[in-house]
Amino acid sequence: MELQAERIIFGRSTSWEDAALLLIGVPWEGGVSFRLGTAKAPEMVRQVSSQIDYYRSECPALERFGIAWQAPETPFSASPDTDLVYETEVLPFVERKVREALANLKAFGIIGGDHSVPLGAHYALREGKPYGVLHIDAHADLRSSYEGLRYSHATILYHVSQSPTVERIVAVGIRDWAREEADYARSLYPRLTVYEMRRLAQASFRGRPWMETVSEIVSMLPQRVYVSIDVDTLDVGYVPNTGTPVPGGLRYEELFYLLEAIPHSGRTIIGFDICETGGAEIDAIVAAHLAYRLCGIVLCGAQFGA
Repeated sequence: MELQAERIIFGRSTSWEDAALLLIGVPWEGGVSFRLGTAKAPEMVRQVSSQIDYYRSECPALERFGIAWQAPETPFSASPDTDLVYETEVLPFVERKVREALANLKAFGIIGGDHSVPLGAHYALREGKPYGVLHIDAHADLRSSYEGLRYSHATILYHVSQSPTVERIVAVGIRDWAREEADYARSLYPRLTVYEMRRLAQASFRGRPWMETVSEIVSMLPQRVYVSIDVDTLDVGYVPNTGTPVPGGLRYEELFYLLEAIPHSGRTIIGFDICETGGAEIDAIVAAHLAYRLCGIVLCGAQFGA
């Protein structure tokens, strides 16, 4: 599958050679189970990214970093065999682009698309050092298959949990999951730890500061961390057109207090994905802000927020 020529993202038209970070757009929604639209999101995020002011006080150098954008030039196949298209087109595309980024010592982020799309990144990371996954989502995504699909937005964390290179998984914000997922999570504890949104809220109501909860969450992660974000982790008012909205989510700055705590702790974010953005302008704007701030966290690294 051919790639688009370099396209402007966050006010930059950066060549592959000059990029410090590669953003990979993956317009795939073959694994959705409710509302469509997330396949439109990567290009919409790219288009609305021009509406962001690029200075960040916690990462002033971010304005000067080159950020490249690559996405498929042609759509993925429309075959009714969704799993086959995923295995032969979507997964290899993501794995190949992440491998190229890693081989050239470039940071990377993935803009989905439904939440099945990041699996190729974990395939690419299997040959490297062990790492942990911070899965921030309204859903656990721990089914081995869903609605007849092996590669569904509801199965991504199950597949990730099968990787021997992933030494720890911490799932945060979960508030809509099946008994089978809960049973599977218990079977993997403590390698897989779940922070349900209900319990996070109850701790807050009893007076526990979010700062303490975040410190506990981050302490469970290893030195190298991959961050996976389903935007439905946010309260539905932020992303009203996401594919499977669930009430009672995180506030935007609560999410970023958690993300920013990773570099503040001395840990390194080795890659990230932002998935399930709805195909509407307001959702794309929120996702574009999420992506840009995450780029800052990754690129400023240990100096973030200093």
